[in-house]
Amino acid sequence: MTNLFAKTAIGMVTTTALALAIAITTHDLADAAEFNFNWKGDTGYSAKGSFNYDTTTAPSVISETGLGATKNLQSLSISFFDPFSNLINSFTPVLGSVSNYSFLRFNFDNTTQQIFGPFDVGKDDELPGDTWLNNNLALIDEGFSDEVLAKEFGFNNRDAAGTKQILDLSNNSVQVSQVPEGSIIIGLLAVCSLGLTAHRNLSRANQE
Repeated sequence: MTNLFAKTAIGMVTTTALALAIAITTHDLADAAEFNFNWKGDTGYSAKGSFNYDTTTAPSVISETGLGATKNLQSLSISFFDPFSNLINSFTPVLGSVSNYSFLRFNFDNTTQQIFGPFDVGKDDELPGDTWLNNNLALIDEGFSDEVLAKEFGFNNRDAAGTKQILDLSNNSVQVSQVPEGSIIIGLLAVCSLGLTAHRNLSRANQE
């Protein structure tokens, strides 16, 4: 009876994964563009994130600002790390084509695949633990900040009292890399393969 339940569960997982792979393949996968990005400061703090948008409606330059419905971004997430690679915090400033970050500044040239200009991604509600990465010099030039800082990017955090701290500064830019279109399908097909292998091994064990 146990083996029957195991075979049924394996079969369900394999069938579901295969169905998802087929569905994703036939559901405009080629129209979705997903990118990873990363930044590292001079003292070792770092940020990693990802964003995506629909290539059928996106202009050559994607620009997003503030709260509310986005023009092009479907999602945008970011995670922050200390110099020892320990996670500080993670946020999703854009989800379901809606920005929940009032200070959001995001500019991406999808021709050169580079982030440029004013950049402010993370969370800042003036609460302890809020963390964000911004392009200081670009924001100052645009009139969004009156801080006097010598380096371009700043890694910011609010302490237990909610006071802003600049943890790291650097002239290092935010680096971008595109996620291969087939990566989701490859992962699902790997699940299918593992499921089929487990099914065969369980069948052999029952025959012995």
